[in-house]
Amino acid sequence: MSNFEKVREARMSELRNTKIFEVVMYNTEVRAAVEFDEHHPRYDDGWADPRYIELPARDIRGAIRKIRSKYPRVRGFKIMAITEIPEFTHEDLVMR
Repeated sequence: MSNFEKVREARMSELRNTKIFEVVMYNTEVRAAVEFDEHHPRYDDGWADPRYIELPARDIRGAIRKIRSKYPRVRGFKIMAITEIPEFTHEDLVMR
């Protein structure tokens, strides 16, 4: 087996073990600014309301790590919910 095939197989294995999570979050600093008819210097006013973000991860801990690396708590980002999105295959739809 070539190095390319080994890397490809490792990547395929990683993809098979990956799930999709939906994270619902907003920014507390933006929400406070909007309540006083002001604007946050860094983030748009849309962050005052919940946003739905989908991301791949192996498990919920991995999803939290990923979302926190991009949207840190110290910058006002608050997670409201994290839900694993179930996978649907063609067979699942046919059986219903």
